Amino acid sequence: MFQRRLWWFSMLLVGLALAIIGRLAQIQIINASQYQQLSTRLLTRPARYIAAPRGALLDRNGVVLVCDEPASDVAIYYPVLAGRKEQLWEWARAAWKRGDYPNASSVDDVFIELHAAVADTWRRLAELTGESVADFMQRRDRILANVARVADSYRRRSGSTKPIAEEALFHPLAPLANDAVALAIRLELERYPWIRVVPSTRRSVFADDSLVHVLGRMGAASPEMIAADPLADDELRGLRAGDRCGVSGVERVGEPRLRGTRGRVVQDENGDDLERADAVKGDDLRLTIDSELQRDIFGWLDEAVKQVPTPSGASVVVIDAATREVLALASYPTYSREEYERSYAELVRDARRMPLTFRAVQAQYPPGSTCKAITLMAGLGEGVITASTRFRCTGFLLPTQPHVFRCWIYNQFPGVTHDMKDGPAGQDAELAIKNSCNIYFYHVGERAGPAKLCEWFERFGFGRAAGTGLIEESPGIVPTAEWLRENDQREYQAADAWNFAIGQGEVTCTPLQAANAAASIAAGRWAPVRLVVESEREAQASASAGNVPFAERDLRVLRSGMWRVVNDSGGTAHEARLDSKTHELCGKTGSAQASPRATQWRYICEWPDGSREDVFAMSEAEALAQFGDFPPRIVGRRVSERYPAILEGEKLPAHAWFVGFTQAKSTPRGQTPQGKVYGISVLIEFGGSGGKVAAPLAKRIAERLVEGSAAKSE
Repeated sequence: MFQRRLWWFSMLLVGLALAIIGRLAQIQIINASQYQQLSTRLLTRPARYIAAPRGALLDRNGVVLVCDEPASDVAIYYPVLAGRKEQLWEWARAAWKRGDYPNASSVDDVFIELHAAVADTWRRLAELTGESVADFMQRRDRILANVARVADSYRRRSGSTKPIAEEALFHPLAPLANDAVALAIRLELERYPWIRVVPSTRRSVFADDSLVHVLGRMGAASPEMIAADPLADDELRGLRAGDRCGVSGVERVGEPRLRGTRGRVVQDENGDDLERADAVKGDDLRLTIDSELQRDIFGWLDEAVKQVPTPSGASVVVIDAATREVLALASYPTYSREEYERSYAELVRDARRMPLTFRAVQAQYPPGSTCKAITLMAGLGEGVITASTRFRCTGFLLPTQPHVFRCWIYNQFPGVTHDMKDGPAGQDAELAIKNSCNIYFYHVGERAGPAKLCEWFERFGFGRAAGTGLIEESPGIVPTAEWLRENDQREYQAADAWNFAIGQGEVTCTPLQAANAAASIAAGRWAPVRLVVESEREAQASASAGNVPFAERDLRVLRSGMWRVVNDSGGTAHEARLDSKTHELCGKTGSAQASPRATQWRYICEWPDGSREDVFAMSEAEALAQFGDFPPRIVGRRVSERYPAILEGEKLPAHAWFVGFTQAKSTPRGQTPQGKVYGISVLIEFGGSGGKVAAPLAKRIAERLVEGSAAKSE
């Protein structure tokens, strides 16, 4: 019985073995080619990502300023850039199995051929593109360094040691000049698995150079930007090493919206698609800027600056007071994009004109007498004066020190005071604004005190970003007690109130802040500005959210005084009176004393033996570079050149200011402005008189604005 069971069990095992052998024979011999093809299909190539077109930048009227246009890049697989031989061995084994190298006697021979082909790739790329091998090597090294920094940052943050995505990607190495170059590379080199011609885009700029600061630039994504990217966790939208993104201006502000969604393609070894997701273009951004207005203003700035004896730079900002949309954000001088690439070092060294400085939002200036508008609001708002409070203009504030804290008219015409010409009973609020009487505002500042003045500067937007989101925006300086202790190591002094009241001392603002202060006077409250067009509901919410309105009673006094500045025959900006039949301009002039700009330094250098040597340079780095690899240490420095140059004992030069707003002529004096209302600031560096230099330009701009708005309303 047992022997029979054993026999049947043995037969069962033999049968199973024969079945297995038969199946293996079918797989290995009969259907070998079929399964070889299937295994090949299951081997997938590295995922290929397709660059997404970036959104366009448009002006408020829909004019295209910047957009992406189709192009091609040559890209190299990262393991090849990094010289990882294991990837070549993997390709060699796959190619040997496919029979791609029939003359090779082993996988080793295939590897040798592939290794030689990688080395030759650089030479052929250089020949086909017209660039040098050294250029390609430099780009390769930058990619490797960037990926290494990203990997190090990721591993430090996560504690993980696994490879990052960038180590398994094709990295664009160079843009291709045209379709012919792209086709030549495809025909000759794309048979190799480490090189591809990939679709990409080129950022084309159609705007003129007046907008170069506003639009900004594209550049390589730094490890810091990659780490801080709000879309970092999105495989198809997050920044990666080698990507280009906005690094300044609106290109940077709008980065998350402008950036599109990459396409993703996964293929098998035969090049057939296994997965495909097309790239999606980024959103367009419509700016509040009127590019035609910006261009006109830039041309007028060029004319105005060239008439100044010591020409340097200038800025104009125009804001819609109702919506706080910025219509013009002009900085002079500027530069061309080609000049930036070709002559960056020279642009940096131009300390007189400083063309790289985005003056409208970045440069900080003493506001000078334009600040008297805020001082008046502080005095009225704090109850230390009324509209009818009068102070005598005596020419100087301190009876025992007649050479300091003087009125500008007394400086310009010795012995003359405003009371002699206008207001024999003294200056009240309206007259003081019209005449820009320093003595009046010294007294107001003294009554309010420096701390209260600083509170009102902050209420009008000084000391904080205005709202554009631009990385270049400076907050300006509001010299609070805390600020003075931290930066000047001192407490408030009596002179601070006098200086702050007339916009001198440590207080500074940008032209954008000054224009928004003028818009705030017109609209009755401060609100952040906007540089991107939003819906009407969003605009209204932005213009009114979170800011307490100013007292209308006090604003009526200030607006009446600003009306007289321009429209009374004796006003400091009478030259800005408009010729328009429908609109008028109200404003405040300013001549803000400023130290001449340092254009060169004398650096005192000390060697290890104690000997010293002086060198002249624009920066510490430039000074040390003159000594080669073993420089001395710098122990001190002195300004050796300034612009404008002044002789000892000469008065400091002054920036010429005008700030104001337009209104319909039908607006009752001092009431909330009617019609189309624009806040305007004009700043001419070292221009001198605000009334004579900045005000005429403000008139030209205002007439361009109101005549345009009048024409549209008709």
